[in-house]
Amino acid sequence: MKFLSLLSAAALAAGMPSTLNNRALVAPLATPPSTVRVLGISLLGSGCPPGTADVQIDASKTLLEVTFSEYIIQTGPGTRASDWRKNCKLTINLAYDEGFQFATLATEMRGFAQIPRGSRGTCSNTFDFTGVPGQTAFSISLVGEKEGPFSLKADPDLVSWSPCGGTSNILNLNSQCNISPTQSQALIAVDRISGKITVNVSLDWRKCR
Repeated sequence: MKFLSLLSAAALAAGMPSTLNNRALVAPLATPPSTVRVLGISLLGSGCPPGTADVQIDASKTLLEVTFSEYIIQTGPGTRASDWRKNCKLTINLAYDEGFQFATLATEMRGFAQIPRGSRGTCSNTFDFTGVPGQTAFSISLVGEKEGPFSLKADPDLVSWSPCGGTSNILNLNSQCNISPTQSQALIAVDRISGKITVNVSLDWRKCR
């Protein structure tokens, strides 16, 4: 697969740092538990080969940072169908103090894009909890003409809460991106400074009822 020579010195200078230590995207409505830990993750998909994704929780317990180091989508001459769309199914095992539940409130996706006029990139991030019906979906669009780092926020179409009755829950993230039309040369890729595509997820907590 050919990689495009895309980044100018100006684009490098505009690279965006991680926001893991910044404030949450949306102010939480309740005080979070004192302890929240990521017990483990599992990966499946063309956008996240083994060892290429990571999950961290910030000190406030209200911001989850998911990073991908090989999530690259491109179209145009020399590319194949497998290059035009990528996805990653990520299973996150979160442990926290008993008596709490949480929901995903908003997402911010960061990376690098080169989208020519007439092309569009679309990324969606869908969350659900194992054993609980319903999903929380977020979607962003990159409309050409655009070249350089991007940072796009999205609000959910429906808020779903984790189940009560335990000290851990499995949060499933299904992330997918595509570009159309496939004939034009275009790219969605990792940020050239951090070397990652980042999805920051704002968490809200409440006491179980």
